[in-house]
Parts: sequence; C-alpha cells; structure tokens
Amino acid sequence: MKNKFIYNPTFLILSLIAVNIVSYFVFARIDLTSNKKYSLSPVSKNMIKKVDKDVSVTLFMSEGLSQDKMKMGREFKHLLKEYKTLSNKSFTITTITPDNDSREILALEAGIHPFSQESMERDMVKIQKIYFGAVIQIGNKKSVIPLISQHTPLEYEVTRMLKEACDTTKPNIGFLLGHNEMLRDKITQIRHELFRNARLESLYIDQFTDLNRYKVICIMGPRDSFSKEEIKRLQEYLKQGGRLYIALNHAVGQITASQNNGFINRVGLEDMLENFGLKINYDFVIDSYCGRIRVSQGPFFLYQSEVSFPYMPTIQKFSSHVITNGLNAISLLFASSMTNVKTTSAYTFTPLAKTSPTSGVQEVPVFFDIQKTWTRHDFNRPNNVVAALLNNEDDKSAIIVISNASFMEDNDYDALRLDNIRFAINSIEWLADDSGLIKLRNKYIVNQTLEPVSNSYRTFLKYFNFFLPIVIILLIGLFQYRQYKLKRLRRSQSGYID
Repeated sequence: MKNKFIYNPTFLILSLIAVNIVSYFVFARIDLTSNKKYSLSPVSKNMIKKVDKDVSVTLFMSEGLSQDKMKMGREFKHLLKEYKTLSNKSFTITTITPDNDSREILALEAGIHPFSQESMERDMVKIQKIYFGAVIQIGNKKSVIPLISQHTPLEYEVTRMLKEACDTTKPNIGFLLGHNEMLRDKITQIRHELFRNARLESLYIDQFTDLNRYKVICIMGPRDSFSKEEIKRLQEYLKQGGRLYIALNHAVGQITASQNNGFINRVGLEDMLENFGLKINYDFVIDSYCGRIRVSQGPFFLYQSEVSFPYMPTIQKFSSHVITNGLNAISLLFASSMTNVKTTSAYTFTPLAKTSPTSGVQEVPVFFDIQKTWTRHDFNRPNNVVAALLNNEDDKSAIIVISNASFMEDNDYDALRLDNIRFAINSIEWLADDSGLIKLRNKYIVNQTLEPVSNSYRTFLKYFNFFLPIVIILLIGLFQYRQYKLKRLRRSQSGYID
C-alpha cells in the first residue's frame, strides 16, 4: 500500500509542484569547491543584511555570447539570487538582451560599451557586436561594470557597493612627498582603483601634518634621505596603530652607453625596518626565471635582439595570504633580498614573495654583463624574500615592504605585469580595510594547482581508476544474482506470496 502511494502519479505531480514553489522563494545550492567559489562569503552576508535601501541589478547580455561568458552570466545570476535571499529590502534582478536599436541605446546610456567577438559559422569568421555588463543600483548610488570578464571580481563589486551604502565614511590614504618619490602620473591605475574605496591625499611629514588621520601612508620609491625627525614621526605614527606601505628602489641599476653598474640607495628607512626585524640586504637578486631586455648586437651592423636578464626576476612563489591570493607572477627590475633578524620588537615577519629555487644574489658593487652565459652555479642562494609583511598585534600596526618600486608603474600591454598592479592594490587595501572586503577581490581567480606526486603513486591512481569501475560492476552483478537466487528460493517455498 505504501509503495502504491509513493508511485501514484497524482502524488508525484503535487510533490513536483510543491518543490518548484519552494525553490522559487528559497534559493540554495551546495558548494563543494575548496575556496567556496560559488557561495557568498560571511562578509557579503553581513553586508546585505545591513543594507536598508532597495537594490536593483540590471544585467545586459547579448545573444550569441561564447560558452565561457554564458557560464559567467549564469553564475552571476546565481550569486545575485543568494543576495536576494538574504536581503531585508527589495532586491530585483533584471536581464536585458540588447537585440534592437532601442535596447542598445539603453545599454550605452547605462555605461555598458560593446566589444567585438569572433566566432566560426559555416567555415567563415563572424564578428559580432556584443554587450556583457551590469548596472548595480543601491538607493541613489549607481555603479557600472562595463564589461564582465573572467578577471572581474563580481562578488567584490556587489559587496563593495553594499559597504558604501552601509558606511559612507572612507579611510584616508596618504601618499608621502618630499623625498623625490615616484611621480603620481606613473601610478594612475593604482590610484584609480584605490579611489573607489578610500580618500587619497598627498602629505608631507612636517609640524602641521597630523599623521594619525591617515589609515595608511604610502611611501613609493623615495630617492632622497629621511631626516631623523621624520623617522621619529613615522615611528610615533606606528605606535598609534598606523600602517605603512613601503616600496623602495633599494637596488639601483644603470645601463647606459657610459655606465653599466649597480649600487645601493639608502634613504634612512632601512635602519627603522631592521629594528622591527626586517633587514634589506646590500645585494642584487638574480633569478634564472626572469624577464628579457632588448640589446644591440652584431659586429658589422647592429640589430635588436632579446636576451634573458636575471636582474629582472619573475616572482611566482607567494605565501598563503589574502594579499597574494590569485596572483600568477610579478616582475621586478633590480631588487634586493630581505631577511628576518632577531630584535626585541613585537613585530612578526611574514614573507609574501620569494624568488625561485634557481636564484641567487650578487653583493654590491655590481657590474652588468649583458652577454654573460649564466650557469646553475651562479644561482647559489634560492628562495630569496623580496616582499614581506611586518605585523604588530599589540598596537595593530603593520608594514608591507617590497624592495622595488618601479614594478608599480602603469602597464596596459603586458599581461604578466598586470599582477604587479594587483599586488600593490591588494597590499594597500589590506592595510586600509578592516571589513574583510579584500578577501573577495581575488576569490574567483585563485589558482587551483595540483600538488606534485611520485611516479609510483601516479601509477597506482591510473590502475585504480581503470579497475575500480569494473570491480563495482562485478559487485553489483553479484549482489543482483544473489537477490535473484534468494527470490527463487522463497518462491519455491509453500505459502509464499509475491
């Protein structure tokens, strides 16, 4: 009787209708990824619950998008449904397909710009004008994602807008001047990104400046020395819980027609950092995994060629930290190594970036030989730290130090160096942010790499994967055969009713 009730068509239809009604009002899914890629983080959940304004998201998606973009569009909708489920206010999600002139004008007026997409159709290349962006409006504030790509941190963008709606105050980030620092025009990408979440100001260390009003002070590529009074002011700022981002051009290389050498440029911050436990060494880092430079060659006529330049290390070893999550590589030009030294300071030393296992250092003075044939013996000191974090839990102060500053310069054409910009932005935002929003910036681009395994374990996995399905099928067949045999035995007994 029970089985008849379960398999009754009316019961099944009513059950399906009930499930659909519940799923319409309650959105839920199971996320089995290691970094919870498909689930809202606790930061986002807290933010959406705090928002007391209506939220509307308009997604512009053209027809004919590539499969990867269609997948991103579906995931974005699922993400928005999770926000909607937790929201205490109205949360509307609208999808518009710009398939006519009026809708295209609507997309352009909203700030969504088209891009060209190539596709194959009947052995011919077809170029389409595609729209794929979103407009997020919370109350009277509007934010536009003009183009959604695989590098767009969608949850970060939405939660950042929610945070602005909840908390209108922004931290102050100061860019220090007065020591021949890097020109602001060279770091417009960094400043533009930071401007969305903070107030950016220029400052001097003088008697009229209150350093404590700045959440973070950025010291970028100073060439001139700091006075003892300025160092003292920075130390007092740190004691009050201040935070510093320091990018030094400690190792300076000169490659010109008349000069071909490298030297160390001390600015006075080195002694302060050493007292906190971080020593910047008097050397140039070299790495077999490095960038390339153009040189002129030829005995009779000159021609341009590219050669490896170990003084331009490409860093791929990062610590497990929020700042470095999702980074592939950063490229430095002339960097010095850092070491942790014992002090009575309360600061803890955390390496953020290291050179490769085939790297080394050269003590100053250094003379560059562009035509040198490098061997493995030249790279005799592996895993040199080139960026580190000093953290003081007592007064909540922190310092991020990297021994090269030119890596932060604007770059739109080299995909490898885009991670340079990301590292600088992540570092400064981590210092300035107390909400945990920085954790979302690289949530979707964390590299999922496979751990190396031995040959024997690889062989075991190969045969295990081959024989496991066969064994399972045999066991199922044996179980079915046993059940069938028992059933025949029961049928042969008197009084048995099937």
